[in-house]
Amino acid sequence: MAKEEKAEEQQEKPKSKMMLIIIIAVLVVLLLGGGITAFLMMGGDDEAEANAETPTQQPAIYFDFKPPFIVNYQWQGRQRFVQVSLSVMTRKGSIVDAMQKHMPLIRNNLLMVFSAQEFEMLRTPEGKEALRQVVLEELQKILTEETGEPGVEQVLFTNFVMQ
Repeated sequence: MAKEEKAEEQQEKPKSKMMLIIIIAVLVVLLLGGGITAFLMMGGDDEAEANAETPTQQPAIYFDFKPPFIVNYQWQGRQRFVQVSLSVMTRKGSIVDAMQKHMPLIRNNLLMVFSAQEFEMLRTPEGKEALRQVVLEELQKILTEETGEPGVEQVLFTNFVMQ
């Protein structure tokens, strides 16, 4: 009988050692998982703070040029007219104030740009797009000289009549 008890004890020792190893391994895995989770959660706050510090884009402000620009052309021996109404998009109220302040200079330069175009070219969509780009560059040039920043993001033709 004593031999049977020793045999049972020897079989239980490896089982209990194996059980102890499994319990320790599970605890280590749980602790590592909790540590990694805590690290990631704490690290996420820095990212949220960084996103909160980045400036958001300001809403668009549109400024209409009144009255519309009217330019006359000689084309195929006849007098032709182009009337252009345009708006510009900016994100700063100070740019709108600067455009109002320098309106005589802006209107003069834009009239020169419009009158330098060829009537035939303005009849095509490509010609209108090219004119829009030239007007944008001219406005940005004027505003950079007067305020130190280009300020205008887009030029939009709100009315384009050719006669």
